[in-house]
Amino acid sequence: MTLKKGQIVEVTIEKLAFGGSGIGACHIPEGLVQENPHNATAEGLTTFVPNTIPGDRIRAGLQKIYKNRLEAKLIEMVEPSSLRIAPRCRHFGVCGGCTWQNLSYDHQLRIKAQQVTESLQHLGDFSDALCQEILRPIIGFPQAWEYRNKMEFSFGTSAEGAVQLGLHLPERRYDVFDLKECFLPSGIFAEIVQEVRDFVHHEKLTVFNSHHQDGLLKNLMVREGKNTGEVMINLITSIHSFPRFDAFRDLFSTGKWAGRIHSLLWTTVMQTPGIPTWIEHQVLAGAEVIHEQLKLENGSRLDFEISADSFFQPNTHQAQVLYAQVIELAELSGQEVVYDLYCGTGTIGLFCAHKAKKVIGIEVVRDAVENARANARRNHIANAEFWIGDVGQWTAQGGLPQGLEPPDVVIVDPPRSGLSPSVPAQIQALSPQKIIYVSCNPTTLARDLKVFGQLGYTVDVVQPVDMFPQTYHIETVVRLLKSVEL
Repeated sequence: MTLKKGQIVEVTIEKLAFGGSGIGACHIPEGLVQENPHNATAEGLTTFVPNTIPGDRIRAGLQKIYKNRLEAKLIEMVEPSSLRIAPRCRHFGVCGGCTWQNLSYDHQLRIKAQQVTESLQHLGDFSDALCQEILRPIIGFPQAWEYRNKMEFSFGTSAEGAVQLGLHLPERRYDVFDLKECFLPSGIFAEIVQEVRDFVHHEKLTVFNSHHQDGLLKNLMVREGKNTGEVMINLITSIHSFPRFDAFRDLFSTGKWAGRIHSLLWTTVMQTPGIPTWIEHQVLAGAEVIHEQLKLENGSRLDFEISADSFFQPNTHQAQVLYAQVIELAELSGQEVVYDLYCGTGTIGLFCAHKAKKVIGIEVVRDAVENARANARRNHIANAEFWIGDVGQWTAQGGLPQGLEPPDVVIVDPPRSGLSPSVPAQIQALSPQKIIYVSCNPTTLARDLKVFGQLGYTVDVVQPVDMFPQTYHIETVVRLLKSVEL
């Protein structure tokens, strides 16, 4: 007897994986357990099932069968978990954005902390005793709703041909549902979505079809300065004719919207296979940018200009907490040279500049570096400089620009995939006394920390920070100290 795709099995969910899927034991005949020793537990076979939480007893259909796990789809809820709560949003289950709205926030924090611990143990070879010693309690966000400062909505077409505006259905790239409410950003976002939806219906505008390369509407992006109150609306379309852009401008410049929108943009995008993407921004009303401020731990503020294309941490208030943790763990005295690798638009480095002798940021994206330099000028920060370059190549031995001071502290904030294989050794060659690792993925974090341990660096603090309530995402700040000369 063998397992087959589509086979219905019963699973009891025991915990949640990073990524949001429930993990449980698949209850199957003993013979099958013996035939599949790679992923067998005392209860059955390890199975991943999305849209479940610990304590759920379910029936699931097998979708993928691997040597070390099974993946299945929820078919029937046999007995729901006692941990389940009523989700706040009417779109929960249809929208893929908030995967954990059916869990209390306290339980969300416990699970995220557990995921960091288990990643360190299983992927980083950290002992239980060491985890207890170095792990600090997770820092949650007091307001678990309305924290996002940016949302990008998509236009789509219903089966009846009506224009829809909202978010994508999970794992369905071209399908969009009409969004009526969303509690991750503030209420003005859903209000804007409804206003734009009514406008495109009234004007009988069409949705862009990538297969036929016709139609107009692509996306609607809304941004908000949480500490300034400034709002940006950016309507993103194809290059096809939009004769009523003046009516769109007047809609958000008069009446109930007068004075509420600080930047109204129209962006046209042309994407043709084999040809570089062409993008043009037009200011319909107000300014080209909005402003946001980040509060330093000493009470002063940094001011940032945010354009349509700028990257900025989606949770302004918790970003301040995250960066304050970086400063605390770096223990800067004003005499240190700090390297900020994968610096993006320079927010972490600029946060540290007032406590450092010098900050040097490295980022491969040219536009981000230009934004970082502009942010430094705007805030009159003279001891921070930003370089365009690939971190792996830039940190290689002999790759430093001539005359550049070596670092006392290196801060890394890599993408979800973590550090490239060669980078830890290249950082070690720079011989910093401290490394501060900011991670958005506990699995790649654990992998990289294991490598740093082999290179003579010891982890002494791990601080999880929840930036994204109602989702599985978790940020972690780690301090590594130089311990052994190799």
